[in-house]
Amino acid sequence: MTIDEIKGGENDRLEFKRGLSKDDTRWLKTVVAFANGRGGRILFGIDTDLSVVGMGDDLFGAKDAIADAVANRIAPMVPMTTTVTTIDEKPIVVLEVMQGLQCPYYLKSKGDTEGVYIRYDATTRQADDAILCELRIDGTGKSFDQGECRGLSVAARDVEKLCRKMRTIAKRNAKTDEQRKAVKPVTPAQLVKWGVLVERGGELLPTWSYVLLSGHSRMLPVVKCGIFKGTDRTFFVDRREFSSPVQDQVESAVQYVLEKINMGARFNGAYREDVYEIPPDSIRELIVNAVVHRNYINADASPITIALYDDRLEVTSPGGLVKGMTLEKMKNGYSECRNKALAAAFAYMNLIENWGSGVKRYIREVKAAGLREPEFIEWPNAIRVNVYRAKVDVDKAGKGESKGQSKGESKGESKGDSCGRNSEAVIKKLSENPALTIPELAKAVHLSVSGIEKIVRGLKRSGRLRRSGATKNGRWIVER
Repeated sequence: MTIDEIKGGENDRLEFKRGLSKDDTRWLKTVVAFANGRGGRILFGIDTDLSVVGMGDDLFGAKDAIADAVANRIAPMVPMTTTVTTIDEKPIVVLEVMQGLQCPYYLKSKGDTEGVYIRYDATTRQADDAILCELRIDGTGKSFDQGECRGLSVAARDVEKLCRKMRTIAKRNAKTDEQRKAVKPVTPAQLVKWGVLVERGGELLPTWSYVLLSGHSRMLPVVKCGIFKGTDRTFFVDRREFSSPVQDQVESAVQYVLEKINMGARFNGAYREDVYEIPPDSIRELIVNAVVHRNYINADASPITIALYDDRLEVTSPGGLVKGMTLEKMKNGYSECRNKALAAAFAYMNLIENWGSGVKRYIREVKAAGLREPEFIEWPNAIRVNVYRAKVDVDKAGKGESKGQSKGESKGESKGDSCGRNSEAVIKKLSENPALTIPELAKAVHLSVSGIEKIVRGLKRSGRLRRSGATKNGRWIVER
C-alpha cells in the first residue's frame, strides 16, 4: 500500500481506521461484510482525512487485540491475517480478510440475522432478507434454483412434457443442421443431474428451477417491458408483461423489443436485408443474461424490467453481482453463475453457449454495429445494462417519418414496401432451408410469429409459396 493508493480513498475492499477504540463494533461490521463478500483490508493508523498517523509503539499489542476481537466476536471463524508494515515512515497494522466459504458471517452479539453485513462501494450495510437468504444458500455450495420446492409434487407426464418442450426449443435454436441433429432427448435423470429435479426415496421432487421452467406456480416471476417517449419515465407509450415459463419470457421479450426498435436496410448482392439499429443477437444475449442471473429468492417483489427510451435500451435484473464477481470480470468473460440449474437447462436449449461468454459477445457486437459500448451499473440488489441507440436514427425516426409509417420505414417508403421486403426475406430464408418451421423462420428474419404467419398466408394466396407434406415434417416449396 502506497500514499497514492491511500489518497484514492476507501472502496468496496478497503477501509481506514485511525486506531482502536473501546467500541470496535463499527470495524467488526466491516470485517463481517468483507468475509460475506469478496474480502478486503482494513488499515489501522490512517485518519479520516487520509493522512497517515501511525499506530504508536505497541504495534504487536494492537495486532493481537484486533485478531482477538475478530475471533471472539464474529462467527463462523473468519479467514484473516494481521501484519505490521510502514507507510510514510509510520507503522500501521493491516487486517486482511479473505472471502469466506461458510456464509453468512455475523456479529455474535446481534445474531445470525441482524448481525449479517455486506459491503457496497465504500459503505457497510446490514443484509436484507433476500441477500441473507442467498448467503445462507451460498454456504451450502448450491444455488437457490437447485433447492427443493417444498409442498409441490410433479407427475411423470408433466416431467415428460417439459423434456419434450426443452428438446423442441433446443432444435429450434440450433444454428446448423449438425447442431440440430446432435440434440439428444432430455431424460428425468438429466434433470436430476442439473438440479431441476431431486430424487428422494425413489420419488422425483421439483426444485425451484423446475417451477421456473415449467410454469407450475401462481407466483411466477415476471418480465415487464415498457416504451417511453424521451429519456426518462415521464411519458409512457406502451407496456407489456410476461409471466410465462422463463425460457418463454426470453422469446416474448426479445420479440417485443424487436417490434419496437428502428430498422434500416443494407444490400447483400441483389438482396435487400433489414438491419435493426441494435443487433438482435445482442438483445437476446442481454435478456437471456438477465433471466439466468437474476435473484429468484424474492421473485414476486422485483421483476426484470426492459425499458426502451429514445436514446437507449435499458435492462434491469434483480440481484446484485454474486460473490466473487466484479463488473470488470463480468465484461471480460469471467462467470459465477447464480442459478446453476437454469444455466444448464438454457445451455441445453441453445439459449446460451459457454457461461460468461454472452456478455463479452454482445459488447463486441454492439460496438461492431457502431454503437457506444454498453453501460453497466451495479447496485446492492440489481444490475442494469444500458445499450445506447444511434442518435441519428432517433432523430430521423422523430422527424422524417410520416404518421402513417410503421417502425423501420424510411422517409418516402410505404407500409406496403416494408411488407414486400419482409416477404422477400421469408422467400430467401425458405429457399435456403425449406424445412424451417414458423417459429424458426420468425427467429431467422427477426419478426414475430404472428407476423410470419400473416406473410406466409399472403405468399400462399399469391402462389409464390406452398407446403408439401405434413405440418410437422413437411417442406416449403418456393415457386419461381
